[in-house]
Amino acid sequence: MTAINIVSSEYVPIPAAAASRVVPWVEELSKLGFDVRIFTSKASKDQGDPIVISSFFGIPNNKAPLLKRFLQEVLLGLDLGIRIWLNRKHSDGCIITSPPFFMACICAFFAKQANIPYIFDVRDRYPRVLADLGYLNDFGLLHSILGYLESWIYSRAQLVTTVTNGLVSELVSSYPKRNFQLVRNGFDELVFTDELLNFDKRSAFTVVYHGRLGRFYDLDTYLEIIKIIHDLDSSIRFIMVGELPQEIYLNKPPNLQILPAMKLDSLSKILASCHLGICLLRDLPAMKNAFPAKAYDYIGAGIPILAGPDGEFSQMVEELNIGISFEKVSANKVADSILEIKNKKDNWSKMCTQVKKNRKNFGRRKIAQEFFKREL
Repeated sequence: MTAINIVSSEYVPIPAAAASRVVPWVEELSKLGFDVRIFTSKASKDQGDPIVISSFFGIPNNKAPLLKRFLQEVLLGLDLGIRIWLNRKHSDGCIITSPPFFMACICAFFAKQANIPYIFDVRDRYPRVLADLGYLNDFGLLHSILGYLESWIYSRAQLVTTVTNGLVSELVSSYPKRNFQLVRNGFDELVFTDELLNFDKRSAFTVVYHGRLGRFYDLDTYLEIIKIIHDLDSSIRFIMVGELPQEIYLNKPPNLQILPAMKLDSLSKILASCHLGICLLRDLPAMKNAFPAKAYDYIGAGIPILAGPDGEFSQMVEELNIGISFEKVSANKVADSILEIKNKKDNWSKMCTQVKKNRKNFGRRKIAQEFFKREL
């Protein structure tokens, strides 16, 4: 039996995007007859799952200062890399997910040293993201070193997969001799079932956000939208689900309900009970090619999306007519659109119909199954 290692900083029971992406991969590969093992952080240590090989170290903290996060990634990468090397006689291939970029690069290095072929899966492109966030100078020495590291990893991979057409094009342009393929995130069809499409909506018109509100999102914009809506129509409610910055608790508007991060089966019902999903990114060059995983969950739950600013994500929302897109994110414009959608239920119903029509193309298990049958 062919043995495949999957390296991911997050796995069950962590309710995070990386874990959500990997779980269907494990199950689809197992169905195809592969012997699958997960190399992950200590957060999955006590699950009692024999296929999980967990580290001594935890998940790198997105909220930590950059130097501390770098150290966390390196320690996790070294620990998992050594474990990959020690298991080399029982490994025929690796699928390594990034970010965390430095963890993934170290694991790729150990896989190469152990003569294990690997697929490198890229969800956000580093070092470009660090440059866009202002942590690196585009022309500095550190940026050049990281660029060389990125090139080294790609050149030794059997295949590099990524999550949007824009990232595929960008990588092909930067590294024309490498093999890049699109493998979208999608939603989990076993969790976001067809029954959710008929789920009862909340009595109050409700807009929902879920997931980490990290460096790619502007907390102040979200809070401003919620406060404007409160002044315009206090009957409209907002829900935010996930690990959120402390500031949001200190400045919490009265029309906002905050819920903790939860497992997908519980989250799916929360999303399906709402009327709109919101996902507004910061206006950064790297975000032009992004398609956040939370947006697929909105599609899976059958609710339209508020998307912006201009980029592959918002363009798809507009082309499929599955929500409202904003070329530039303005709190006032977003608030006005929410109010208009609430008051014009026919428009909202049409968008819901379009979501239901197109959602079959974004099932994560279907995407994974087609990819693995083709490539492995």
